[in-house]
Amino acid sequence: MYTFAIIALLGLATVKLVDFACETVVGLRPLRSLLTFVVAVAGVLALDYSMFEGWNAHISDRTLGVWITGFGVAGITVAWRAVFAYLTHDHATRDETLGEHTSLRRAA
Repeated sequence: MYTFAIIALLGLATVKLVDFACETVVGLRPLRSLLTFVVAVAGVLALDYSMFEGWNAHISDRTLGVWITGFGVAGITVAWRAVFAYLTHDHATRDETLGEHTSLRRAA
């Protein structure tokens, strides 16, 4: 249970850090998804944390477990963005993962 909470809170920290960086440096906005993966994996690598050890799941390569944990943290950021969109009714039109949706136009 604590392992999932750690992953969820690392995801929240990643979302807010990437949002801050994209609001501060305008040139990073198109790279929001890539920056999310980089920050999530780098944070988990810096902590040297593996969710598999927390769940007592033995894998053959611990380094691979740390990297997969980083991708798991990056993946849970999608859930955090959905929660924020639901709570604020702001669908983050500048976010490339949600994007601006326009209706289709008839071509012929």
